[in-house]
Amino acid sequence: MPRPRLVEPDRFWTGWFDLVPAYRLATLRVVLAIITLVFHVPKFNRLIADYTASSFHVPPAFPWIPVLPPTAGMALMIAQDVAAWGLFLGWAPRLCAWFLAAAGFYVMSLDPEFFAHNAHFHLALLALIGCSADRVSLRRLLADDDADARCPAWPERLVGIQLAIVFFYAAVDKILSPSWGLSGATLAAQRLSTRGPAFDRLQRMTASALPRLAGPLSVATIAIEAFVAAAVLVRALRPTGLAVTALFVLYLEFVLKPGGFAWDVLAALLVFAPAADRKWRVAYDPACRSCRRNRALLSPLDWLRRLGWISLDAAAASEAAGFRLVSPRGRVRRGFYALRALPIVLPGPCLLALIVARFGGGFLAARGYGAWDDLPFFMLGGWLVLWIPGLGRVLGQLGYAGISQT
Repeated sequence: MPRPRLVEPDRFWTGWFDLVPAYRLATLRVVLAIITLVFHVPKFNRLIADYTASSFHVPPAFPWIPVLPPTAGMALMIAQDVAAWGLFLGWAPRLCAWFLAAAGFYVMSLDPEFFAHNAHFHLALLALIGCSADRVSLRRLLADDDADARCPAWPERLVGIQLAIVFFYAAVDKILSPSWGLSGATLAAQRLSTRGPAFDRLQRMTASALPRLAGPLSVATIAIEAFVAAAVLVRALRPTGLAVTALFVLYLEFVLKPGGFAWDVLAALLVFAPAADRKWRVAYDPACRSCRRNRALLSPLDWLRRLGWISLDAAAASEAAGFRLVSPRGRVRRGFYALRALPIVLPGPCLLALIVARFGGGFLAARGYGAWDDLPFFMLGGWLVLWIPGLGRVLGQLGYAGISQT
């Protein structure tokens, strides 16, 4: 078999056995582990606890699959938590991913009522992570060293193909369903999930508009899903397709019905991001305290190795005062404008923060600690406000001035 060749860092659709930067799969693994910890493991553990504690069981689809006794069920629940933490930290990640995938498929096979397409997609991603060999632990991901970590390209390609399959199947299923198509009966009957008091008015407006716009929204949903399925596979459509996909799944999560699916899709999109290119350049003066602080803060967040730190002498540093970020196309952003672009440059930790806010806020809100369920809305909304001409500049400059003086 020919030896794998090293390819350019920013190429995605390479040969199946070419070597690509390992940081994409490592970032995907970390984000997927958090989704597993905060959403899927608690869900599967509740199902295991209820199923093993009951004396009545629906005849399984596969009669040869045994039902665990309560003690073994408890051991499986503990093992799932341990495996999810191992996946997050990068300790035997392939074994942990395969165990979590197998445990999830076991639970879904016990009772047809447990089956869910969203969970199936998540478990498929775990199985694909189990096939990877990125060998980049969380500690190494945070270290931001210059190690030339590489892995074969085929796990990334399989993640992209799985994403295309999901959206293609969803589009075809809606076309063939009498409740979708031109009627949009499913959307007309959709009950929106409860949100915090800060978004009550927006939710009431959406709920009243859905029955009137159900048909056009149904057609638009089918068209978007078909476009996403094609865009994942066609290079020319991919930049637009990735943006449409992200906006579409965030619409599903924050407007229609929250769940794990949107976060799994956003995590899967990480395999399309450029990695190890160091093309976003940051001016850096080792003698400048502010520069050292910026590097100490941002380097551990640069999981995809996109920031290139350019050392400047004292004279050049005085001319380039403040935080300055230069894009791969040479566009210079300074101060507030540079900070505003960081979530685009550092998508891994920013997505992780949003996931933690989404599920952590829901956890606190369910226990009577106020409107914490609105936290991810404020995070996303606050960032989007910064892009509004005029308003974003005024608010951002005030905020940046306060940060730069600390």
